[in-house]
Amino acid sequence: MNESKVLLNKLLGPRDPAQARCIGFSASDIEKLLTCGPVSLNRYTQFITFLSVMGLEDGGLLDSDTLLHFHPRQSFMEVNNLSEFLFEELSDNHSIPQAGIYLLEVCDAEYFYFDCEHNNQHVYIYNKASKSVRDSGWDFFTYLDKRCAADKSRFHPTKRCTRYREVVPEQLLAIKNAPTEKQVSDFLNLMNHTQVFPGIARLKGYSMQEIARIEALYNIEAKGELLLFLYTMGINQGGALPPIPAIHNSMSSHLHAMKELREWLEEYDRPDLAEAVFAFDFDEELDCFLFYTQHDEGVYYINSNADELYKEFDSISDMLGKRAKSIEKHGIKYPAENSDCIRLFHFEAGALG
Repeated sequence: MNESKVLLNKLLGPRDPAQARCIGFSASDIEKLLTCGPVSLNRYTQFITFLSVMGLEDGGLLDSDTLLHFHPRQSFMEVNNLSEFLFEELSDNHSIPQAGIYLLEVCDAEYFYFDCEHNNQHVYIYNKASKSVRDSGWDFFTYLDKRCAADKSRFHPTKRCTRYREVVPEQLLAIKNAPTEKQVSDFLNLMNHTQVFPGIARLKGYSMQEIARIEALYNIEAKGELLLFLYTMGINQGGALPPIPAIHNSMSSHLHAMKELREWLEEYDRPDLAEAVFAFDFDEELDCFLFYTQHDEGVYYINSNADELYKEFDSISDMLGKRAKSIEKHGIKYPAENSDCIRLFHFEAGALG
């Protein structure tokens, strides 16, 4: 019996195999995915089999809402932060394996992960409360059998992978309808209300599929004016906003900047603003941000050096209208602002553990 059949037999139980509609990653996709973990992850054959059989969609076989590969509400940023936390915890306890770790699941106080230092390919468990590490004694298939398929009498709602959306964009479908032509026209009139805005021809937006990826990566729902902004001018705003600074041409750098913004808002006792944010502009030293928050749909400015936090614009439309009027009157301040913003999901993911 080959590895694929062993995996399915462990998870199916009495259920009808014909009902399991599993979707796996291609060989080329898996090669890309493995770059997100330690080099020794390549020898974890059961894990690779899992990716090839049901890495994208499990067909309802798995129960777990905490398995990071299949949690529909798990954003890339959250996964990255959880991986960083586990790495720091193990480092503090001097139990970080030199070959690296690969986080699989977080369940209450327990973190399930691969310890790539060992050749046994077992799943290890770190307990946050007791700060202890133990070998579960499970290989990966046994781990899935015991942790993720407790009820084998029925199929469960299909969950779709979020962890790897940035790697396989063509497999992530748009999750909402595009704005109507009238909505787009009305929104663009904010930038060209007098029909003389110099950058109107350069406006460039994201597709709905690309917007779905941004939502997955940055854990924010694109709706209302944020959706219209991304769809009509998310890539190039015609000089109304500067492009993302060049030093943030990496996923990890950009996510770190967003994490720092959230931490500042916590320090300013405004956690309500931090729940869902989208940064329009931030300087190269990360001293200040201009950002949208879904809390009240306003656009805020924060400068940690000057100890400032205030609402600069009542809405995205307020921001764009005022910026457009200034450009029409005084011209574009910086020529570089004519260039496209970096596509937010084109960054390299880097190692996750």
